[in-house]
Amino acid sequence: MKHLVWTILAAVFLLVTAGIGARTEIADLRRAREWNVTAADTSGAGLHGVHARVAQVWAATAPDRPERALILVRLALRGDETARQDWISCDVTLQDGTGRIWQPLLSANTDGAIKTISPDGQNMGRCIPAPYDAPAEGQEIFSDQIFLVPAELLRGARLRVSALGTRPDALEFQVTPVLRTLP
Repeated sequence: MKHLVWTILAAVFLLVTAGIGARTEIADLRRAREWNVTAADTSGAGLHGVHARVAQVWAATAPDRPERALILVRLALRGDETARQDWISCDVTLQDGTGRIWQPLLSANTDGAIKTISPDGQNMGRCIPAPYDAPAEGQEIFSDQIFLVPAELLRGARLRVSALGTRPDALEFQVTPVLRTLP
């Protein structure tokens, strides 16, 4: 009888431990994926108190590599300081109709590429909605992301934007870049 009690207690503790682990894993999965995607138009849309819009999209191809393209996306985010805190760890991706996903390039050369492609020659930085030099309340914060993609993505791509505090919710924009040819 004594062994039966210990076996039952062990089974109960095992189930409780598995339940706690499952709850943690499910919460992590919800924060890691974009399950609720809202389509946004050219004027943008709000997500968790921050209004996001695609300010401009440029693309560039090189004559010696016509099958590849660089796409530069300039985002504009506007919201009060508290709402922008949910946007820490902003995640921006490009997707095609088949579900392939591209993430922004992050290397030492991206600054130069962004400055080369953007007509104003500026790099607004990565998607950080609460920068140390944030503009006054209610003004837009701009950010630039650059992607290396197949050239067929120039005919139509979707841009998804979310953040650690907004997931599983995300915004999705249709983007058509303005093409520039690099020398």
